[in-house]
Amino acid sequence: MFLATQYYRPPFPEKRFWADDISRMRDAGLDAVQLWAIWGWIESEPGLFRYDDYDELVSLADQKGLGVILSTIAEIHPFWIHRLVPDGRLVDHTGRAVESMTRGECNVGLTPGGCFDHPRVAEMMRRFLTDIASHYAGASNLLAWDCWNETRWCVHASGHVCYCPSTLAEFRRWLDMRHGGLDGLNRAWRRRYTSWDDVYPNRMFHGTFVDVIEFLRFLADRAAAHTRFRYEAISSANSEHFISAHCGQPAIQNTGYGWEQTLCRGVDWDLADELDGFGCSHFPLWGKGIDEAGFGVRVESSRSANRGKETWVSELQGGSARSGLEAQPSVDPASQQRWIAQAMARGAKGVIFWCWRDEVFGRESSGFGLNGWDGLAEQRLDAMRKTAGFIDQHRELIDSYSPEPARVGVLFVPGGYMLNWAERGKAEEAVDAVNGYATALERLRIPYDFVEAHHADDLERLSVLLMPWPLVLPERARKRIVRFIRGGGRVLVEAEADAYDEQGWYRYPDERTFMRSLGVSDLGRRELPADGRIPISLGRREFDLPISGFITPLKAPRSAEVLSVNEHDQPLLVRKGVGEGVAYVVGSFPGRGYRRERNEALEALIEAICEDAGVRRDFDVDAGDGNELLTYRWGRAGRSRLLWIINGGDDRRISVHGRPFGRAHQADELISGQRLAVERRRCRLSLPAGASAVLKWS
Repeated sequence: MFLATQYYRPPFPEKRFWADDISRMRDAGLDAVQLWAIWGWIESEPGLFRYDDYDELVSLADQKGLGVILSTIAEIHPFWIHRLVPDGRLVDHTGRAVESMTRGECNVGLTPGGCFDHPRVAEMMRRFLTDIASHYAGASNLLAWDCWNETRWCVHASGHVCYCPSTLAEFRRWLDMRHGGLDGLNRAWRRRYTSWDDVYPNRMFHGTFVDVIEFLRFLADRAAAHTRFRYEAISSANSEHFISAHCGQPAIQNTGYGWEQTLCRGVDWDLADELDGFGCSHFPLWGKGIDEAGFGVRVESSRSANRGKETWVSELQGGSARSGLEAQPSVDPASQQRWIAQAMARGAKGVIFWCWRDEVFGRESSGFGLNGWDGLAEQRLDAMRKTAGFIDQHRELIDSYSPEPARVGVLFVPGGYMLNWAERGKAEEAVDAVNGYATALERLRIPYDFVEAHHADDLERLSVLLMPWPLVLPERARKRIVRFIRGGGRVLVEAEADAYDEQGWYRYPDERTFMRSLGVSDLGRRELPADGRIPISLGRREFDLPISGFITPLKAPRSAEVLSVNEHDQPLLVRKGVGEGVAYVVGSFPGRGYRRERNEALEALIEAICEDAGVRRDFDVDAGDGNELLTYRWGRAGRSRLLWIINGGDDRRISVHGRPFGRAHQADELISGQRLAVERRRCRLSLPAGASAVLKWS
């Protein structure tokens, strides 16, 4: 486990600050410093790589006992890129060549620069990555590489990209391999192409779904291929060090941004497959902010995508955010240290703060400094020393810790996001649906994994699968989920599951293989009730379940248990046995409804499904009316067990009861050093406002 901070983004900070800043970092308990190694700065003259400033910083860090993480910013291109490769520009959806510019928060190169599908641009980028990897391969304090920052490639593009000749050629090659030639493409797209030269993607949403979805899928695969390109370039010269990358937001939250299409920066699971580990950026007090549950969802998404590989919190907000000439909330020390505890509890092994000093570039200037001028720097650094001291004292234990495997999964289908974007130009409905269930699980304190549709082998260790926005189900995932249910699994399936194939072709209800396997079918879309709710019955409890989008009444056999009906006595929610398992099918989208408005009904439904599958919370952590602001995760560290309790609320007296205590008679609270009595698998402790506790027992 390491704590680090981003420091150098040339030419900031100026050299006069370096020695003192690096000393203060070490005094604050940090383990490492990250340096942005920008292609546009290092190769400012073609063929000449200058590392003098980085060499000095790496040496200073080594003298102070700090490791170094090098973040290779190959997406900020040298100012000469278009002069040397004039035909290498990106082309937007209107057919215009994209004019590159300096990026809002970077002063020493161009974005988006040249298209990395252009062979000469790619070769120049590879040369930079290989050269810097070779240059620092022998650095004794090199900790790791972050090879792609927030998987950015089209920042400041003037439209949707890229439609340059090189990318269109790659798209056609991708289609050729995917569909087995032009005849295969014609069958999939239901066209009569006679030449690959005639094949183009739609350039905007609202077009025929098939053209849009296939191009979005190509862009996602292209991001994974580019990740592999960067990994191989660095590892060819420096295979001994850990190579990571990170996204700006998890794929599960990627609606599309500005001119960026949904998932054009890649699907996290595919990117992680190409790396030693993967991470994400998190700025909880920027803009609308990220609450306790939302932060948990983001870290769980990264952990799930890594599938056992190392997870980093690759950017964590250091100081007050800025998006222009404004002020936003200062980052208080308790919240910041709580974010670190949340990350460690969920298995993260690295936290990198953005950044040490307040920025001086553009709209981010005056913000984000861990040691910044927002009035709380000294308090933050003092709190950081305490967290770092705790980690140093228990480093072996924390390094070996991993969370207990979850038994509940939330399905994430990239194709569903692409379908949503093809229709709306945003994937907001899909994002709300998926994140609604995850947020409910956070508040219920039920551990969970995200299951990406093309990595459905992760189902093997689960008992429950929640299936939000399941309109597109890839064939392999569909078959795997049916086996999961028949083998004893429980699923909650939202409306119109399997209604579209992977190319975006609509299927009539009797053509949907997945729903036929469940023995339940839709009766067609209807408008929502006036109040946007449906009544549901769970045992002796009655609820009004908020829904969204539309409703589809259901046709189910008499053997199915009906849990909700409309005014015409048509089922809206049924419980149906399938083999050894059970499917709960709901004819609408309650996940979206929950994302917009927390409600007891969906939480009760999820709990009922989990109980049906024998999934119960391992611990009950009771703090009276402050329960919803408490988070906990537990897991194993060698022969020991650790329970992390994070308090986002006021001072609390907490009672903890759980089966994993087993026959233990005592537990050590590692942060305070207290020894707690455990009687009948229960212990009690006091937890101050904003504080965390870590219980250890054997």
